[in-house]
Amino acid sequence: MISLRKSSVFVTAFLWLILAIGSWKQHSGGLFAYDAFGYHLYLPATFIQKDPLLRDLQWAEDAHRTWSAPTSLYQLSYYDDGSRVIRYPMGQAVLWAPWFALGHLQAQWRGVDANGYSMPYQRAVQVGILIYLLLGMLALRRVLLSQLSEATTSITLLLLFAGTNLLDQCLNAISMPHVLLFTLYSGILFFTLRWAKNRRLRNAIPLAVVMGLAVLVRPTEAICVLLPFLWAGEAEVHSPFRRAWRLRGQWSAIGLTMFLIGLPQFVYWYAATGKVLIDPYNNPGEGLDLLSPHTWPFLFGFRKGWFIYTPLMLAAVFGIFLLRSRWKEAFWPVLVFFVVNVYVISSWSNWWYAGSFSSRAMVGSYAVMSLPLAALVYHAFSWRRLKRVALFVFLGLLMFLNLFQHVQYMKGIIDPTRMTESAYWAGFGRLEPVPGLHKLMLVDRSGPEDQLPEDLSGYLRKLPAQRWIASSGTEMDTLVANPFRECKVTAYRLGGPWAFSPAVRFPYRTMTDKDHIWVEATWYVMPLDTGIRGALVFSMDRGGRNYGYLAKPINAEALKAGEWTKIVTHYRTPEIRSDDDIFAAYYWAQDGKRVLVDGPYIELLEPIASEHKR
Repeated sequence: MISLRKSSVFVTAFLWLILAIGSWKQHSGGLFAYDAFGYHLYLPATFIQKDPLLRDLQWAEDAHRTWSAPTSLYQLSYYDDGSRVIRYPMGQAVLWAPWFALGHLQAQWRGVDANGYSMPYQRAVQVGILIYLLLGMLALRRVLLSQLSEATTSITLLLLFAGTNLLDQCLNAISMPHVLLFTLYSGILFFTLRWAKNRRLRNAIPLAVVMGLAVLVRPTEAICVLLPFLWAGEAEVHSPFRRAWRLRGQWSAIGLTMFLIGLPQFVYWYAATGKVLIDPYNNPGEGLDLLSPHTWPFLFGFRKGWFIYTPLMLAAVFGIFLLRSRWKEAFWPVLVFFVVNVYVISSWSNWWYAGSFSSRAMVGSYAVMSLPLAALVYHAFSWRRLKRVALFVFLGLLMFLNLFQHVQYMKGIIDPTRMTESAYWAGFGRLEPVPGLHKLMLVDRSGPEDQLPEDLSGYLRKLPAQRWIASSGTEMDTLVANPFRECKVTAYRLGGPWAFSPAVRFPYRTMTDKDHIWVEATWYVMPLDTGIRGALVFSMDRGGRNYGYLAKPINAEALKAGEWTKIVTHYRTPEIRSDDDIFAAYYWAQDGKRVLVDGPYIELLEPIASEHKR
């Protein structure tokens, strides 16, 4: 058994130094881009612009184009009454605030633009995150050493940072909340152990503060309360509920502290919308579906399966059952937390959580998963030599596989969102470009949603199996001559009070069982007035609300009054939240001028490859 004194200190320092240098080089700018722009937005809005409710969107849109991406300001959520809020919770901004203030002072001192986004702010915040990371690593080290040896602790920390996608988040996405959540969970474990050892209020309050911050960073982290609730002290034999009742005074103080930490979020929501509680993720195409978890693809799917791209965590899951003999106080808290955490995270409709290596949503919980991983390492030291060596070789191979796959990810061989089983095995073990690899992947959604791909060899045309037309009371002209149709047809007369044609609608499950399908819609339009303005609309409807909305303007110059014009449009369906969601297509007369509309007539282009099944 390795017995190097204080080896875990050197391992911790070495790992942190490597991560800090790598992160510093990787983020030479763009720290506040994409989602991070939304997490950060509270700070410049409040302290620079003096506009925390975003009454004036112009400055936010300008900052978004300059520092994030030349796309829409998707980091905001809009409501029917005209109110709007920042989509993301403010916990990360609260933790960044001291470092933001240092960046502001530095920007003023250096004469750099003090706008909340320039390099002094980015570097100051990055330093703060790295310091938080170091504190989390040190706290986790203390937690592991409370029951395990220096050797076990050192090996566990090395495996955790080199053998999981925590490495990717530290190097490539340090401004996302997951590294901070790792630190907060390390703190939750640290203060849970202190409170379990000495049930005093002075130990309960720091625990409440750290848990409150974790929930403020991401509300679903409220499950962190399971850890101290289930964690028994060495001499405590009562059930968690009896123990909680005995400590009801301290639990009341914990609840009050967590509420006070979350109060600024409630105040912000109320000031912006007039409601204390809202759902900031108000896009019907994305959300938490607790009754429809995606647990199997979340764990084992090749698109982003946690055990596929972070296989070391399979060993950690096995280690949960070894906790009973070495660290029995940790067994039930870790087991229950793991099950509930996987269930909640896999219940998010977009369970792959956008672009990242492996499942980034699990990174915060790695502090908890380090306990069973450490239990496995500890037990290995008591095994026979051959068995022990075999386990460590196996863990080393898993660590190497993580590092290798991360390199593949950086080279584009593993795509952040489009992987399939065929693409995975085609690129397995390779670092050079793989010809035709992109054809084996899921559809590329970075391109326009209304332009067919040039290569349609992977698609099969078919007619819809079912459709219906939702009546809107629109007037109809019957038996109107249409030379394109070589017959007299029924057309909808729009204009005046009739702005929309009745929608053609299909349940998605009747269209395809694949992850997407292209819709080809043919319309026949006859203006009765000159200079009409209209749009051909597509969307997916869920519960009376739409997502994947596309309104394609018609080319008014190509239309002549009194003549039919044929228009063919295309639409790629978005990421579907449920197979029961409804596709809809209709014409929108935007200016009240008169127009006859015949259609749409729908054909479907379905992907052939079986890997594309949802």
